Amino acid sequence: MINSSNQGYLLLCINATWINLMLKDKGIVPRDFRALSYQDIAKAIPSDYTRALFMTLKPKNFWQMCDTLALSMATYDEKDIRKIYRSKWFVKTPLFTREDVFEHLMDAEFQQEDAIRIMEFVRRGKCKTLKLGRREFLELYNVPEDLEEAILHCRVLPSRKEIVDIMIEIIGSALAVKESAELE
Repeated sequence: MINSSNQGYLLLCINATWINLMLKDKGIVPRDFRALSYQDIAKAIPSDYTRALFMTLKPKNFWQMCDTLALSMATYDEKDIRKIYRSKWFVKTPLFTREDVFEHLMDAEFQQEDAIRIMEFVRRGKCKTLKLGRREFLELYNVPEDLEEAILHCRVLPSRKEIVDIMIEIIGSALAVKESAELE
């Protein structure tokens, strides 16, 4: 995850230990989370659209659940988001969150500073200072063709931190729903 502050950007590596700590901070026992299925999670999601996406994609672990949630929150130039994961550009270069853009750029050996600039451009969707369009800005940095194509399909990508926070809340709700169902 990438957090920004007055001092700049902070890169955080979120691993299973951190996820377990975040769950515990919300009063969730990690073992109880692991006992949940995607169906249990879907029952706790208020949005019909997101619930249907979970039932279609059947995420098996925390990060797949986060990706599925991110798909429902992102805005792409595709009409039917439920089919986006089959689009050629998405299969080549899946972009669920802003941090995915950063990671693809780092894999393409971009400087961290440039990768953050491009990620922030994707977040804002425009370059005010240089008054460049999306394609011109990406060409300025010589973004690889596959990644450029994928970025141009994205309108709004949520942050991974936002997705993780919401996913943990949904997990808490799913556990509450499951417990109340077991009591009945």
